[in-house]
Amino acid sequence: MNRSIPSIIIITLIAAGAVHASGPMPVVKPTPGIAAPGDLGEVQTRLYLSIEKQARNLLAKVHPWDADPSLKLATDSKSDEHWIRPNAGILCGLAFLHRFGSYGASVVGVSREQLLQDTLIPMIRYLTAIHLTGTRTAGDGKQWGSQWQSAHWAHMLGRGAWWVWEDLPANLQASVQKLVAHEADRIAGTEPPHQVERDTKAEENEWNSQILSVAVVLMPDDPRRAVWEKAFQRWAMSSLLRPADEHSSEMVDGRPVCEQFTGANIYDDFTLENHGRVHPDYMATFPLSMGCIVDYALTGRKAPQAASHNCAGVYADLQWFSLPSGGFVYPNGQDWELMRDPEWSYLHSLMACYAGDPSAWSLLRPCMAVQDLMQARGTSGTVYLDEEFFFPSALSDLIYYDAMEWLALQYHGPIVDEPAPKSGVLRMDGGKLILNRTASAIHTFSWGAQIMAQFVPFRKDRVTSPHARSGIGHVRLAGAEKELPIGIHNVNVTSDAQSFEAALELDHGDGQVRAFLNFRSEPDGTWRMREKLVALSDLETDEIATGLVGVLNNPHFVYESGARRVAFGEEEQVVPSGAGTTVKGEATTVCIDNLVRFVSEKPLSLLYQGAKKPERARVTDELYLNYLGEKRSWKADQVISEFDVLVQCPAEQAGKILSDK
Repeated sequence: MNRSIPSIIIITLIAAGAVHASGPMPVVKPTPGIAAPGDLGEVQTRLYLSIEKQARNLLAKVHPWDADPSLKLATDSKSDEHWIRPNAGILCGLAFLHRFGSYGASVVGVSREQLLQDTLIPMIRYLTAIHLTGTRTAGDGKQWGSQWQSAHWAHMLGRGAWWVWEDLPANLQASVQKLVAHEADRIAGTEPPHQVERDTKAEENEWNSQILSVAVVLMPDDPRRAVWEKAFQRWAMSSLLRPADEHSSEMVDGRPVCEQFTGANIYDDFTLENHGRVHPDYMATFPLSMGCIVDYALTGRKAPQAASHNCAGVYADLQWFSLPSGGFVYPNGQDWELMRDPEWSYLHSLMACYAGDPSAWSLLRPCMAVQDLMQARGTSGTVYLDEEFFFPSALSDLIYYDAMEWLALQYHGPIVDEPAPKSGVLRMDGGKLILNRTASAIHTFSWGAQIMAQFVPFRKDRVTSPHARSGIGHVRLAGAEKELPIGIHNVNVTSDAQSFEAALELDHGDGQVRAFLNFRSEPDGTWRMREKLVALSDLETDEIATGLVGVLNNPHFVYESGARRVAFGEEEQVVPSGAGTTVKGEATTVCIDNLVRFVSEKPLSLLYQGAKKPERARVTDELYLNYLGEKRSWKADQVISEFDVLVQCPAEQAGKILSDK
């Protein structure tokens, strides 16, 4: 259906600032014949089917608003992020299905017309009604809008409405334009913030840029268009600026970068800190702004270069962090969900479609493979099981990203599939971390925002968990409830092209215990961990648990079995996921599932503590290579303990991993 507005009403509404005289930019047809891998069509087909299945699952969550049953939502009615963002993401994903692709009503569960009339229009009406530009309030008595992240939610609403624009009632079109213009004007009227250490503003600037792109698409004839376009370029450009950009003469969008410098958000080595750590998940958020290239492609326009400025450098780092399952190594730990492998497919698609990265297509394939396997675990259509996420927008974000990815693949530029897997050592002194990629494992050490040393088997079952105290462990004084804080006394990191060594003096507490640590990464994948603990003063301890290795033991993840076989010497025990099993003993060898082997010349005092429940949406057991659990007394300068352990992992065939679809 195509509802038009009588001209006299248009004039009245324009004068009131409620609607715009013309509709959005039309969607053009994709350019045929552009170079692409032979399996592009297969990937798109699998992706579209996954979106349809996700839609069926999400539609089951949509329900009438108790304050007005003619309006619908998928959450409780509240005005903050965890109640607005999921609704906006869901309706955007559903709007994509209504507008694009072959659409299978038997898979989604409703016809396209039912999807529009029974879900999309009522959801758009709900979100516009309770915005600051609307006339209603949410169930908490508040409206949403002009908030920290509201431009992000509004852009999803606006983009989804664009895709079904001709089928929306005229008054709803006007409400959407008014809402989007409000959020776009707010962002256009402010300057992008910046910060490098601990809490980057990169992601915030990226999500704020999107509303400006959507405003231009929805209201191309608006007098504010030039302001919005200029602001989009500025906000996108600001997102990934480095300190070095302040003096860069590189030309971007016709101007030197130094003239566009608004403050750095990432280190010169392209690492980025958020949540108090170098965080690959936030390094991977540049598809928020770079994804706006899809808006330009759909409308036949050339995107500004700012939309991808410094993305290639950040993406190169992420390739070093990549794992065979499609996920990442986390050198500073992971405070979000770990099984987010499917989400990164969109990242790789954008770099393949619009940046010409020759490795991106090969990195996309494992993400698609794990998404297919995760979704096939049940019949509901969900990709993530309830135990695998805690962020309320996890499901809605995935369907939204998948929709944007399908469109990027549909409107792609030349795609080169000539992967060049990373190998050897990458040292990132800005982020204060180093890693070594070998055929059998990835080793990391970090000495900045987080102190952490880990090895990760180069397998689809990554085995080890990115525990924030990995390689370090803890000391707890007698009678104390909390572990002693840790801090670096001295550190020296040396490296060559294929190996690195970290010598670390680390203090547990202030004048209690000093750990002399050494971590060495060898070219053959061998990882060496050495530790000597010395009491710095007379003290008593209730627990010394060092040489920590976090072990993933998830019940249902597709590359895990739901249990770990733990062998101390010749004694093996099965540790079921979530059983809280405790294994103690002394041995010179430890083996986990025949996948990771620890070897020591002297007997180790060992503890394997199985987790009782998931934390941060994953089950992490803890293996301590040095465990002294009873109350003990120590004299100043006394050596408490020492160990020297070699860790080895068998290699999986790299070619098989890269070709996995």
